[in-house]
Amino acid sequence: MRYYTKEWYALMQKSDITTGLAKVPDGKYTKKDIEKLFEKKYKKELRAEKKAYDTPPDLSYLMDVLEGEEFDPSDWVLADEATGKTRMPKDREEVRAFIQAEQDAELEEFNARAPFDEEDYRQMFCDIYEERLADLKRWPESGALGKADKRLLALEMVPESIYKEAKEEERAARKEYNRINRNADRALVKQNIPEYIWEGMHLHDCDVISLKKNGKNIEMVFNIEGMEAEGETPFRKIVFKGGKILERDGGIRISVHEHHHDHDCGCGCGEEHHHHHEHECCQHSNCVFLCCELYGKKSGYEVHMLLAMPSGLKYLTIGAADIEVINNAECCTESTEK
Repeated sequence: MRYYTKEWYALMQKSDITTGLAKVPDGKYTKKDIEKLFEKKYKKELRAEKKAYDTPPDLSYLMDVLEGEEFDPSDWVLADEATGKTRMPKDREEVRAFIQAEQDAELEEFNARAPFDEEDYRQMFCDIYEERLADLKRWPESGALGKADKRLLALEMVPESIYKEAKEEERAARKEYNRINRNADRALVKQNIPEYIWEGMHLHDCDVISLKKNGKNIEMVFNIEGMEAEGETPFRKIVFKGGKILERDGGIRISVHEHHHDHDCGCGCGEEHHHHHEHECCQHSNCVFLCCELYGKKSGYEVHMLLAMPSGLKYLTIGAADIEVINNAECCTESTEK
């Protein structure tokens, strides 16, 4: 990697470290102080949650959009609630009827809702706090936020002086992050890369299902769930023809598992109202593709990848004489990596 390095990724994480944090006065906080702040935050969020729970659904804004512009069917996508399949409407009246049906269904569900369960909400609030606190102890913050009381951070609060220092870190990180991105854009746009390869390697946050050698080629399969065309599987295979590993961090061992959802759609994949892959299992892995750099070479191409795994960020660079992008690939059930 020349631009989208592990350091670059760390800068990205630091570019919004104060988002969602509330300032509190400087000083040492006792257990009672933390309990008071906890209750104050809980009551504030409880009021907001109750208000949202008791606010009836209102899709009138969609009607306003529909009536206030020249109708273009391609601007609208209607989804079947039962199957999840989508379609383009024929005319404005079809969209109007669809919105009204959605409004009626949501209102019926709203009127049949159970009373707000305050006890259940408090338990959830407590659980979230404890989970945040445990995560902060397991993976401590660095820089300015590393100086803050973890109990405050778990409540999304930070002393004013530390907040100010973190804000400076944030600005510096954002400035350097943007500088690197500008340099990367200038360098990568000059590469002689066919459009289908650029688009095929657009895999941000996709799980790497497999990485293996197949004859003279190297093949990678990705779960692209949500990006596949209607009726296709959520898997994309990238074939690096005549591929060679040019750089590979240790610890890139891919483990595949089936993702279980809370509600089963009945096809075995575990998803309730899916439309991405009616006949495929939901394969996920411990390896996520974050980004890549593509370079054209006399001998073909170089693909520099940044991957995320439980053990940390990893580099993987593959050189190839050519690259083939295969959508609608087969579901990969192997959990091995060679």
